Amino acid sequence: MNPPLSSSTDLKMRKDLVRLRMEMHRQQLRYHARPLASPLHYVQGLFGRDREPDETRHPGKSPMIAVATALLFLFGKRLGRFGTLARIGITLYPIIKGQQILRRKIKAP
Repeated sequence: MNPPLSSSTDLKMRKDLVRLRMEMHRQQLRYHARPLASPLHYVQGLFGRDREPDETRHPGKSPMIAVATALLFLFGKRLGRFGTLARIGITLYPIIKGQQILRRKIKAP
């Protein structure tokens, strides 16, 4: 057990600490509730024009890649050889795209 608080400064510091913790929890709740409160705004941000340029974001994380991966996961076996080739392409796409971005950075001084 904790020893009882003897001075008013200890009590005041403890109250401040509790107040700061409560504020931190409030901010965490706001941060995690934001996508849940406005899912349409989140989806518009994925497909909107205000996205970052290709050089600054990860090359394999575009919405079209996510959709293609989901479709191949669901229907890839039914597509036979084409499905196999498409899965290989989806796997290699981030590597190829990353190399293209690297070449552009090297060319432009």
